[in-house]
Amino acid sequence: MPISSLTTGESPRSNGTDIERCRELAETEGKLPAIVVHRETMRVVDGAHRLRAAELRGDDTIAVRFFDGPARDAYVLSVEANTRHGTPLSRAERTAAATRIIASHPQWSDRAIAQVAGLSAHTVAALRQRSRERTAQSNSRIGRDGRVRPVSSAESRRLAGKLMRSDPKASLRQIADRVGLSPATVLDVRRRLD
Repeated sequence: MPISSLTTGESPRSNGTDIERCRELAETEGKLPAIVVHRETMRVVDGAHRLRAAELRGDDTIAVRFFDGPARDAYVLSVEANTRHGTPLSRAERTAAATRIIASHPQWSDRAIAQVAGLSAHTVAALRQRSRERTAQSNSRIGRDGRVRPVSSAESRRLAGKLMRSDPKASLRQIADRVGLSPATVLDVRRRLD
């Protein structure tokens, strides 16, 4: 991919690229690993240091892997990539990234955001609490496993209890499927009713 066709931006790094790191990469032999580019905008999602190193070496092209998806997901991928390899993000950068992800993906669980940003779920929960006034809050969250779970199960538990009283022969799994709870949670409701 021609380097001139790419742009940088939307990085979780507050200070941009580290020129010393770019110089170190520029001095390496052979091709640099592929960078990740958001196809729609041609923005670098992961690999700004490698891109700058290629420019310093005088390269005209660089290997790329394209990301196809919304820009908000490209930012998440950028954060995730920068917490897993290369020059690590500072705690302040990871915190700022988590705050932005809470705003762009309010339906994600604290643990899912924590995993992406390299923070604890407790830290993300505190950030979410501070940002409640600014972001729309959902009644459910999408966990790391992709499953949707309610933030509070109180209403579902109440409904499960009502179903158990009206149909005492219904299995735990049948009730769980109807109210969106796990069978273990429905069992807990049953025990509390007894």
